[in-house]
Amino acid sequence: MPLARRDPPGRDARVAASAAFDRGIALALRRLPALANQLLSRASSSQPAGGHPPTAAVAKEVHELLARVGDHLRQFINLSPGGAAAASAVLEDAAARAAWLQVVAAVVRWPLTVPSRGSRSEGSRGASSSSGSPGSGSSSSGSGNGGGTGCNQGSTGRGGSTPEAMALLAHEACGTTSALLDLLSAQPPPPAEAPDFVGKLLRMQTLQCLARRFAEAAADAGALTAQQLGLTVCYAQAFGSTIRALAQISIKSGPDQLPLLRLGRQLAEALLDSSVAEHLARLLLLLLLQRPPPTCGVDTTRRMARFTFKICHDISALHCALEGGDQAACAALRQVLSGRCVRHSVLVHVVAALHAADGGPTYGLPDAVRQAALGGCMVEAGQAHPAEHPLQLQWALVSALHAVLLGNDVPLTPVGTRVAVSVLLRFGRLVVASAGGEWAAQQGGLRSVPLPAQPAGPRVVIPLAELAQCAISILPPTLNLLGPLLVAGGPEWVAEAGADCWRLVVAAMSRSLLISASPRQRDWLGTHLLLGWVLQFPPGKPLPSATPPLIVALLEGGLLPRVERLLRRAGEEALGPESGVVEALLRCEHSWQLWCLLLAYSEPRQGGALVVTVGKLLRRVAAGAVAGWASPVTDCVGSMLTRALEFTEAPGQAQAPREQLVRILMCAVCEWLPELSRIALQLMAAQAARGSADEPGRACSVLSPLLIWLPTLLLCCGGGSGGATAGTTTAGGAGAAAGPSAACDSGGWLLQELLGEVRVVPLLGAALRLAQHSTISYPMRLALAETCCLVALSCPDEVRRVPRANAAGAEPQAGGHCSSSDSSTADGAAAAAPLQPNPLQPPRFSSAWPPTLLRALVRHLQKKGGEEQVVDGVLALAELLEAGGEGGGGSSSGGRNAEASRVAFAEARALLRTCSYRGCTCLAGDSEAGARLQACGRCGAAWYCCRACQLSHWHEGGHREACAGGCRPRSDGAEPSRVQEGGL
Repeated sequence: MPLARRDPPGRDARVAASAAFDRGIALALRRLPALANQLLSRASSSQPAGGHPPTAAVAKEVHELLARVGDHLRQFINLSPGGAAAASAVLEDAAARAAWLQVVAAVVRWPLTVPSRGSRSEGSRGASSSSGSPGSGSSSSGSGNGGGTGCNQGSTGRGGSTPEAMALLAHEACGTTSALLDLLSAQPPPPAEAPDFVGKLLRMQTLQCLARRFAEAAADAGALTAQQLGLTVCYAQAFGSTIRALAQISIKSGPDQLPLLRLGRQLAEALLDSSVAEHLARLLLLLLLQRPPPTCGVDTTRRMARFTFKICHDISALHCALEGGDQAACAALRQVLSGRCVRHSVLVHVVAALHAADGGPTYGLPDAVRQAALGGCMVEAGQAHPAEHPLQLQWALVSALHAVLLGNDVPLTPVGTRVAVSVLLRFGRLVVASAGGEWAAQQGGLRSVPLPAQPAGPRVVIPLAELAQCAISILPPTLNLLGPLLVAGGPEWVAEAGADCWRLVVAAMSRSLLISASPRQRDWLGTHLLLGWVLQFPPGKPLPSATPPLIVALLEGGLLPRVERLLRRAGEEALGPESGVVEALLRCEHSWQLWCLLLAYSEPRQGGALVVTVGKLLRRVAAGAVAGWASPVTDCVGSMLTRALEFTEAPGQAQAPREQLVRILMCAVCEWLPELSRIALQLMAAQAARGSADEPGRACSVLSPLLIWLPTLLLCCGGGSGGATAGTTTAGGAGAAAGPSAACDSGGWLLQELLGEVRVVPLLGAALRLAQHSTISYPMRLALAETCCLVALSCPDEVRRVPRANAAGAEPQAGGHCSSSDSSTADGAAAAAPLQPNPLQPPRFSSAWPPTLLRALVRHLQKKGGEEQVVDGVLALAELLEAGGEGGGGSSSGGRNAEASRVAFAEARALLRTCSYRGCTCLAGDSEAGARLQACGRCGAAWYCCRACQLSHWHEGGHREACAGGCRPRSDGAEPSRVQEGGL
C-alpha cells in the first residue's frame, strides 16, 4: 500500500512500482465480489425481514478497495498504451467485473440525501441483480484526462455514520469508474473487455438513474450541502466518461463489428429517453442563479460546466461518426442537443466569455449570472500566451457551441437568427484576434455588431492549438445561417453580416492561423470552407445580371485577393502552411466554379491579377519548382479553360457578367496556354522515353484544354493563307464568325503567339505520337485531327518546313519569331516590339508530323465512325506532306468556344500591366494588382517587378534589340525610371 501511494521519481520507478502494485490490485479485486454481496444484500433486504442499510464498516471497506484501484489507474493518465493495458487487466476477472458493475448500479440509485434509517434504496431491485440485468446502473465521462480529479474529495475523511460512508463510497465508485472508462477509451482499438463493460453500464439504465440524481439536486439546488454538491459533480463526471467511452468504442469500430456499432444507437436512445443531458444542464443553470453561491458552489459550478461542454462535444462527435449511416440515431442525438436547457447553458457561457473578450452586448443576460458563468469557461493562460493575456477560453466551450448549433432542428425566429449570427461573428473575431499577426490587426471590428474600442478587463484568448478547430466549428454554421438570407431585397444587416463573415473566413486563411492547423484541418479549410457555397450556382444555368448578394458579400470580404495570396505563398514555399489549403482547393472538382464566379463579378484588375498569378505558378510547374502539387494546378487550369464557358453559353445569360468572364478568360488563354504547352511537351517527352507501356493520363489531361482552344484561336487568325483544299471555305467562314475585331486586329499577332510561345507545331507533332497509345480517347483524337487541319491551313509553310528542318538537324523557328513582345504592355510602342524567346524552353525532340502517324490517326477515327470532313482533311494533309506540296487540310467548325474570341485579344491583355519579362516567376507581395513596377529607363516601354527580371529580359528575352534607349542596362540602378503600382 505505501508503495502505491509513493510518488516515484521517474518513469522506470513508476513502472517498477506499478508491477509490484498490480499483484496487490489483483488480490484486492478477488475480494470485491464478497464485499459487494455483503453491501447489496443488506441494502436490498426488506424492512419486515429486519434488514437495514449497509453498515459503515462494509461501505468503508468497499470504498477503500475502490480507492486503491483508482489510485493505481490514475497513475496511467496520459500514458495511453500502459493505461489501456492497466484498465484491461483490472477487468480480466469476470467475477470482479460483475461485482464492480453491481456496486456502481447501487450507488447511482441511492438518493442524493442517503436515508439514515432502514428505508429501501430506489434501486434495490437492480442492486441485487447480476451485472447484466436490466435496472442496474452505471456511469461514465467526457472528461478525457484526470478521471478521478475531485471525485474523491471526501475520501480523506472516514466518517463512522452509515450515510456519510455511503456518500464516500458513491464518490469513489463514480470517480474510479470514470478513471477506468477514460483509460479504456484512450487508445484504439479498445480492449476486448471494454465493450462488454460499457454496454452493461448502458443497459443497466445508468443514464436514467443519473438523470434522477440531477433532478433531485435541481429540486433543492439552494440547500445542497458541500458533500452533496461534490457527489453531484462526480455523477456529472461519471456521465461524461460513460458518454465518451461509448462514443469512442462506436466511432472506432470497424464496419464489420455490428455489435459495437449498435452501441451508438443504444446510447442515442438512452440519452433521448432519460433526458439526462437536459437535467444536468438545468442543474447547472440553477446553480448559476444562486445568490450567493452555495458552499463550495463556485468550484462545483465551474467543474460541472466543463463536464457539460465535453459531453456536448462527445455527443456531436458520435453524431458525425454515425452521419450517413444510422439516421435514426443521428436524429435522436440532434434532438438531445436541441434541448432548451442544454442550449441555454452553453449560450450563457458563450455570451459571458464574449463580453469578457470584447465588451459587446450581453443580450439580456443578468450581470450576476454572467459573472458566475465566467469561471466555467475561463482558465489561466499560463505559458501559452504572453503575460498580457492572462485568461484563456475553454476549448470545449467552442465545441459545445458547435454541437448545439448542429442540434438546431427548430427554425429560429428572425430575432433569434440575428442574435445567433451576432454571437458567432463575435466568436469568429475572437478566433482571429487570438491568432495575432497582421490579419488580426486589420480585422479591428465587425461592421454588423457594434463593439467598444477597447473592452475593460484582461484580454481573453483562445488556446493556440485550438484556433483552427475553433474556426472550423464557428464559420460554417455562420455561413449556413446567413446563406438563405443573402437574397436580393434582404435586410440590410444581413448584407453587413455576410461581408463580416467572409472577412473572418479570409482572416482564417492567414499564416498565423494556418501554422497551428493540422494537415487535415488545412485540407478541410480549402475544400469545405472555400468551396461549400459554389454549388448554389450550377454550371449551365445563367448567371444573374446583378451581382448576387452572396457574391457581393464574399467580394467585399476580400476572398479574391485572399485566394491569390494563398496561391502566391504556396508557390513560393511548397512546404508552407498555405500549400495544404491550396492543394485541397485545386484538387476539388468544383474549384473552377469558384474561379469563374469570382472572375465574372470581380473588379477586372483583381481578376486579371489572379490570372497572372496562376500563369506564374504554371511556369514554376514547368521548371519543376512545385512538383508536389503540379497535377492539381494543371488539372484546375484545364477545368477552368474547358468548362468556364458553360456559364457564358447558358440560355438567357445576362450580358454584363458574360462579357467580363469572356474578357478575363481571353486573358487567361494568353497567360496559360504557353505554359500548358511547355508542360505538355515535357510530359509527352517523358512518356515517350518511358515507352508505350505507361499510361499517358497525366499528359492527356494537360493536352486536352490545348486541343479545345487551339481551333478557336486559329480561326481568329483569319483562316490562314494559301489553303488549297475544299476545307478552306469552311474555315474561312468559321473565322469570320469569330468576329472581325479579333481576326483583323489580333490575327497576325495571335498567329505568331501560337507558333512561337505555344509552339503549336512541335506540340501537335508530339501529340500525334501520343495518340498511338491505345488508351487515348476518341474525342481527344478527333480534337487533335481538327487542330492539325487548322494549323496546316493557317500556317502551311511552318508545317511544311518541319521535316526539312529535322532532316538538317535544326529545330525550326516558327515564322522567324519566338514569342510575343512585352505581353502585358498595352501601348503601341510595346506592341510593335519584336517577339522575345521564353527561357523556360521545353525539351527538344522531332517536331515533324509523319504522314504515317496521320494515316494511323485516320484509322482510329474511322473505327469510331469519325466525321467525314475531318477524316478527309487529315488524309489530304498526309498526302501533301508526303509530296512536299503546299496547302493544308480541311477543318471543322473550330469548336464550341469560337464565340468567346469575339473579344479583341489586345483588350484582354490590357486588363493589367505586369512584368514584361515573359519568364517571370516572382511571387513576392500579396497580389499582381498591387505590384510596384519599374519602367525601363531608356525606352519606357517595358516594365519590371525586380532587377533580376530586367537583366534577364535584356540578356535572354530580346529586349536588348527592342530597346530604343541604349545597348545595355545599367547594373547600378542609376538609370531614369518610373515606378507604377498595379495596372495602367
